[in-house]
Formats: sequence, structure tokens, C-alpha cells
Amino acid sequence: MMSGIRPLWPDEHIAITGMGVVSPIGQGIEAFWTSLVNGVSGITPIERFPTHDLRVRRGGEIKQLPQIIDDDRPLPTCRASQFLIHAAREALHMARLPGPGEATTRLGLVIGSALGGVAEAERWHEDPGDLHALAGAPYDGPTRHLARWLHATGPVMTISTACASGATSLGLAADLLRAGAATAVVAGGMDVLCRFVMRGFNHLRSLTRDEVRPFDRRRKGLLLGEGAGLVVLERAQTARQRGVTPCGYLLGYASCADGAHITAPDPEGRGLEQSIRLALANAGVHSADIEFISAHGTGTPLNDCMETQVFKNVLGARAYAVPVNSIKAHMGHTMGAAATLETIMCLLAWRYGQLPPTLNYGEPDPVCDLPYVTGQALVSRPRLSLNTAAGFGGCNACLVLAGGDDDAV
Repeated sequence: MMSGIRPLWPDEHIAITGMGVVSPIGQGIEAFWTSLVNGVSGITPIERFPTHDLRVRRGGEIKQLPQIIDDDRPLPTCRASQFLIHAAREALHMARLPGPGEATTRLGLVIGSALGGVAEAERWHEDPGDLHALAGAPYDGPTRHLARWLHATGPVMTISTACASGATSLGLAADLLRAGAATAVVAGGMDVLCRFVMRGFNHLRSLTRDEVRPFDRRRKGLLLGEGAGLVVLERAQTARQRGVTPCGYLLGYASCADGAHITAPDPEGRGLEQSIRLALANAGVHSADIEFISAHGTGTPLNDCMETQVFKNVLGARAYAVPVNSIKAHMGHTMGAAATLETIMCLLAWRYGQLPPTLNYGEPDPVCDLPYVTGQALVSRPRLSLNTAAGFGGCNACLVLAGGDDDAV
């Protein structure tokens, strides 16, 4: 698909008409945004499962979900499914779907996840008689629960490109819309904290006992988080016909692999660089048009150096004029949810004219020397943004996003 990439025609543009968030720093986009711009951290001691034998015992844990008061159906016991249902309800309400006379809308789902239903598999392993846990344990279990809750009749898919899943899901959803396979698609990512993932990352020694410090000289590693970010995508002309004002547009997408190490990124960032260049070509824009970069920015020594160099390679001297941030210090690395939550952040930055700061940044690294947003929110209203994502196995993706007025496309 990537080798034949081309700019999109105007009637192929994809509008984002709804957004929904479940995160360690707030439930719903307003609470999420308020925490982002005010530098609120959701990193806390983990309480939902035993951590006594773990080297690192903190993360972005969601302590409580809001109650649903306008629907008396019981929620699935699967925590990942609950995240998806809450985020989807908010996104569909914003998108005004289903609207009058739209009961037959072919609603598709594309959900990205690094871990799928592994938390439920862990629960079922502890209690083999728990059939509810068994139902949520398959990799696509949470997506199935969401499809049933929403009565989705279009394509329903679960995908994984590790921690790039939240970007890949949006790119695939856009392809489904252009192919006419669905009228609207709820797409994004989710993941849940559990002992399985915490033990795995502890054994990899990739977690830090310090704070997460993206691009800071003192950075030592990441912390994990959990959550869900979902958006509603439609063809732009469909949104106009429905009279819905988009939150923004997905202009371009590309994904390229490193083909190198199973956990470490390619030091030269060749897969990520190619993803960015192809996403720009797909969007029909130039690197000179980009006004903001939402970086993957995990706070690991390897990732942050690699990303910084890639941005310099793509933007040239202009890299020193384009603000860059990472929101992973706010809530940890939410894995499959990360890139979608960052997409939502980009669109909210356009809406409110502010760029959230990168938390815990205090000592510049001579290698990571770009204009990172630090300290406090930066007043800026970026018209075009890049959102980059990278995952284990060398999975890379990039989204080109535009603000929500029609002049942007």
C-alpha cells in the first residue's frame, strides 16, 4: 500500500466528528484537556493488583469510571470493554450519531490494542469458572463487547501494531470509509494495566523508578498507563451533508516498519522517517506546512534521540521552529490508546489555541535540542500537526491532522 501512495482528492478527505476519552488524568475530553494544559500528572501507586514483587509499582492507573445513568444495560465485567464503551458513547454523542433517520447507518469499528483481552485472560487463569472473564479474554473480546453494545453492523476489526496501534487503527478506518465499506467508523485504541504487562516491562528493565522525562537529559525510561481514546470518522462530504462541524480532519497516514530489533527502535529511525514522509505525501502537504509535532516521546534514552533526529531529517533547519511535545509524562505510556489520545490532544490544541507542556523537563540534552513545549502550555493554534507513533517490533506510524475548519482542507 505504501509504495503506491498518492495525495488524496478533496472528496476523499476524512473528517473526525467525535472524540471520546478514558484516561488516568480525566474521563471525557474536557477533563482530559484541563489536566493536560495545567500539567496534571496521573501517575500514582498501582492499587488494583499486587505489586509487591515488582521493581516499579507506579503507573497511570484509572481509579474510577463514571456511572452511566441513561442506559440500564449492565456493562461487561471486562475492564477494557468498559473503557471502550465509555469512550465510544462520548464520541458518538459529539458526532450526533445515530441521528434522526440514521438507524441504518453502517457503523464500523476498528480498535487497536497492544494487549487485547490479556487482563481478562489473567483473571480467567485465576478463576477458570469465571465465564465473563473467558468471554473477554480473546484478543478481540473487548471489541466484540463494544460491537454488541453499539449494535454495529459494519466491519468490526481488532488490530495490533504494538504501541502504534492507536494510529494504525485510524489509518485503516479511513481506508474502509473511502472503500465504501462503512458510513462511519469508531476507531482508536485501548489497553489495560495488569500484572502480565507490568511484569513483562519490569523484566525488560524499560520502566523507570524516577519520573518520566521525555527529551530530558536525565530520562531513564517509561511508565505504563491505561485508557481508551476513540474518534468517529466519516467522509468529509458525509459530515457536511449531516450538518456536523468536524473536530478536525485526518489528512494523511502511513506506516512503515524498521525490520530490525524486536524491542529497540532503529537508531537511525528509518521506518519512522519513511512513515512521516509518506504520510505527508498522502496528505498532499509539505514538511514546511507542519506547525506542531506530537511526538511518541516515551522518555527512554533510545526513542527520544531517534525521534529528534528523524524530525531534523524531515524538517531540516525548520525543525528548530516547530514546537514538539509529549504527553506521556502526564499519564504514562497507554500503549494501544496512546496515539489516539495524542490525536485528540492535537485537535483540542487547535480548538483551544494551546499546546500542552511536556512534564518533568528540566535539563536539556545536547542531542535532543528541538523546541519542546515545557514548563507551561504554549499559546499556539496549529493548523496542521504531525502525530508520530512507534511500537515494539519496529512498528511505526504517522498521522497528518488538520484543525476543524473547512479552510484547513
